[in-house]
Formats: sequence, structure tokens, C-alpha cells
Amino acid sequence: MEISWKKFSFSLIIPIFLLALFSLLTLYSLSIEDASPLQLFRKQLFWFVFCFVVFYLIANFFDYRILVNQNFFVIGLYILSLILLIAVLLFGPKIKGITGWITFGNFSFQPVELAKLSLIILLAKYFAIWHIEIWRPQRLIATAIYTGLCAFLAFLQPDMGSAIFFILIWIGMLLISGLKFKHFAILLLIFIILSFIGWQYFLQDYQKDRILTFFNPAHDPLGSGYNVIQAKIAIGSASLLGKGLGQGLITQLHFLPEAKTDFFFAAFVEEWGIVGALILFVIYGWLFFQIYHIGVKSENNFSKLFCFGYLFILILQITINLGANLGFLPVTGLPLPFLSYGGSNLLINFIALGIIQNIKNINRK
Repeated sequence: MEISWKKFSFSLIIPIFLLALFSLLTLYSLSIEDASPLQLFRKQLFWFVFCFVVFYLIANFFDYRILVNQNFFVIGLYILSLILLIAVLLFGPKIKGITGWITFGNFSFQPVELAKLSLIILLAKYFAIWHIEIWRPQRLIATAIYTGLCAFLAFLQPDMGSAIFFILIWIGMLLISGLKFKHFAILLLIFIILSFIGWQYFLQDYQKDRILTFFNPAHDPLGSGYNVIQAKIAIGSASLLGKGLGQGLITQLHFLPEAKTDFFFAAFVEEWGIVGALILFVIYGWLFFQIYHIGVKSENNFSKLFCFGYLFILILQITINLGANLGFLPVTGLPLPFLSYGGSNLLINFIALGIIQNIKNINRK
């Protein structure tokens, strides 16, 4: 495949670049008072450069049609994800109460992020083949098993946020694939009944406490609810234009411990203000529209389902993260895409966007 920048949709690249710029500037600002203020900046800069290279290579050298025509690639990626999820339970270090990372020297990777992408690809392929029979019990049960395995392994870490996110991916892909509302309502009823049975007869008391704290962190204001309270203070204290880079009181005095990751948005708003938040929303909206446009123009069911499926989980992840920062939703540990510090989620997002760019490139032929 010939390499040419003419093949690229700069309307897709530009919003990603702008998000990367905002991320790096804010992360540098949040690290000013650290012993090594440039360390975090350099690590994230490396991840962005590496991810842009991966994006470029996938967009130019990968042919997404292998996902359509070759079952072994899709199934193999899914099985690899399950193996890594099991491996991390057996050998992964415990970080912040979760056994979810595989470490490579100074770097670490979360297999759960790869599992999310592999599940989207698998469901997109499955529903592209069986979309006419999507309502049949055997189709729903098969995809529920694919999803349930990922969710169960994430729950064991215990990463409650990712476990729930896998289920939401499945629900989103079902709706995107055209599942009728009456069938969805039946599924929802079954899920509620099974959840009730599981709560009453299978979950231990410590597991119930973990779930209750997850959904209502305010009951633990000095523990799991502390970040939520500080995030709301940071956002509430921001003016129209913010306090300026390096001037955020809550973040610079480290009252918000997870400012660089889960609560990046709160730290961002404190320094960049309401105007900065609105700019972020515009950039995200730009990115959403480009992905949607590529999906609409796609030439087959798989590419449409993949584009719309990825768009759904991207919007969902942003919504959940912002909801946690504003205190409307429980804290799930999901990062803010393209902004929060870390490489695992960033890399998977760039891989997904590389596939989407590749879809557009091939559709142009």
C-alpha cells in the first residue's frame, strides 16, 4: 500500500493533535511542583509520538478487510486478550488495589484495554454476519458469553468499572446492530433478575460492600469519595478563563491525588476555566463527527459497526469520566480519552482510529 499523506483525513488527525497538545501542557503544569517536573511530560510525550507512529502504520499498511474475511485474526485477538487478562491475575502486581497491569521495566500495560478493542471487533464481525438474526436467543447468548468472560475476568481484578464497561459495550453494539426495543427490554429484565439472584445468593459481604462503595463513594468521604469531593471543589472554584497553568490551588497543593489520571478534567477546568472546557467539548465533537462520517460512508456492515461501535464507547467513556468528575456518576477508574496520563488506553484508542482511517483510505479507492 502506497504511503501518502494525501490519504489521510486531516480533519481526523487535527482534533487528536489538539487533544494531545492540551494533555501535554496540562500534565506539565500539574507536575511543576514535583521533584522531576519534566518526567511525566516526557513519558506522555513518548506515548503520543509512539501512538501517532502506530496510527500511521495501521492506516497505511494494515488492511481492515482481513478482519472481515479472516476469522482466525479476530478470534485470535480475542483469545490473546483473555490470556492476558488471566495472566495479569496470576502474575500482575497490585496497584491501587487492582491487579490489572503487566509491567515491562518502567512501563506498564493494562490488558483490559486490549480486551475492550478485541470485543468491539469480535461483536462487529459477529453482528455483521448475523444482523438479520440478531434477536435469536443463540445469537444473543453467544455474544453474551464473549462479553461475560471479559467482564468476569475484569471483576476478579477487581476492576468494577471495566467489568461494567464491557457489559455496556455489548448493549451498545446490540442497539447499533438494530436489536428491536422489545427484545432489548426482555434482555434487560433477565439481567435484572440475574443480578438480584446473584446479589442474594452468590456475592459475599465484602463483595457487596465493594459494589455499594463503588456506586456511592460519598459514604466514604476520606476514602473513595475524597477525590470526588475535591474534584467538585476544583471545578466549582474555576472562573471563566481559569486560574492559569500551574496556578490551580486544589491541584498544585495535591488535594486532588488523581489529578493526572481519573480526575484530569477537574484539574483541567481549574486551570483552563469554563472556556477551556468548552473548547475541549468542541474538539471532541469534531472528532465524533469525523468518525460518524467515515462510518456512514463505509462500504460494508463490519466497517459501519466498528466505526459506530467505537464512537459509542468513546462517547460513553467520556460521559462516565466527566460524570465522575462532576459527582453525577460513580468513579470507575476510566481515563479521559486522549487527555489523561497513561499509555494503555491511549495506544488502544490510536489503534482504533488507525483502523478507522484505514477504512476511509480503502473506501476512497
